[in-house]
Amino acid sequence: MAMEAGILACSGCGATVYREHIEEGIAVRLAGKLYCSHCRPDADGGDGASPGDSAVGKVVGGPKTSFRRAMATNVGFATRAKTFHCKLATGPMEHLDDQINEWADANPDVQIKFATSVVGVVEGKHNDLHLIVTLFY
Repeated sequence: MAMEAGILACSGCGATVYREHIEEGIAVRLAGKLYCSHCRPDADGGDGASPGDSAVGKVVGGPKTSFRRAMATNVGFATRAKTFHCKLATGPMEHLDDQINEWADANPDVQIKFATSVVGVVEGKHNDLHLIVTLFY
């Protein structure tokens, strides 16, 4: 998905992916979708999606089994967090909504306890203001 000329976005988290990342193998394309280094599947078939997966949630960072503390369900406190971010513009914010909803749909065992949001600078090639949303589950 193109964001600007020559700049692409991760299908999992919306992070900026540069062509150099693809060329160096830092980012990968699977099933027609582009994934950054954080969202791409592990080489051993770990947390990420396989080429046939259509649900973004597994790639975006659903509940990981490598955490030592068990995920709390049916209680009032959170034991995990998932952060999403996007540029401050109507299109990216609509895409952010889609990402959050797809992640929640792909992880039915997750019960979101509360959420926070903040506007801040995300450093990269360009230091742009982003809406940063953290879901605690």
